This record gives sequence, structure tokens and C-alpha cells, in this order.
Amino acid sequence: MKLKSLLKESKVWERKFGEPLPTLKMTTEKFKLKKEENLNENDLSKVSGILGKSSNDVNKFLKKHKLDADDLLDVIEAGDRRRSSLMIIAAMNGRSKALRQLDDLLGFL
Repeated sequence: MKLKSLLKESKVWERKFGEPLPTLKMTTEKFKLKKEENLNENDLSKVSGILGKSSNDVNKFLKKHKLDADDLLDVIEAGDRRRSSLMIIAAMNGRSKALRQLDDLLGFL
């Protein structure tokens, strides 16, 4: 492969004034972050599909209690799927008993 074609494919030159050229370490970290974000989005869409809630509502709940969508998936898949889903929905609606039960499982409060 020619160097000219590599330079055209990369976005090395698209940077702000004063930014250093990207290193291998920087690019691998950026790739890992992008991959994690995609996994989180997939988990969020799975949880919202199971619960029948919008992704925005589920995301607000997750951010409010500093949880990951993966945590909720673990709760749903670990026990009785219907009961766990109803408990999470009740917790999202602000029911304190459901929040305490979810806290017992995850320890976020």
C-alpha cells in the first residue's frame, strides 16, 4: 500500500491548531471508547425493548442513579424476567419500595 493512499484514508491532518499528531496509544484508546459506547447503546436498546419504555426514559433513570444498562440487563436475566421488569419499571416511576429492592440487588443508593 502506498503512503499517499494511507494519508488520504486517515484523518491525521484534521486537527485543531496546536494539537499533537495522534499516537498509537491515543488511537487505540479512542477505538476502545467508541466500542464501549456502541455496546452501551445496544444494551440500552435491549433494556428499553424489554421494559417497553423509551430509550430516553431508561437513560434518564440510569444517569440519575449512576447505573449502566448492563446492570439492568443482569437483573432482568438473573431472576424472574417479568417480576424484575415490573420492579425496574416501578423504580423508574419513583416507587420507593421498588427502588430499595433494586438497590439491594445493585447497591447504588
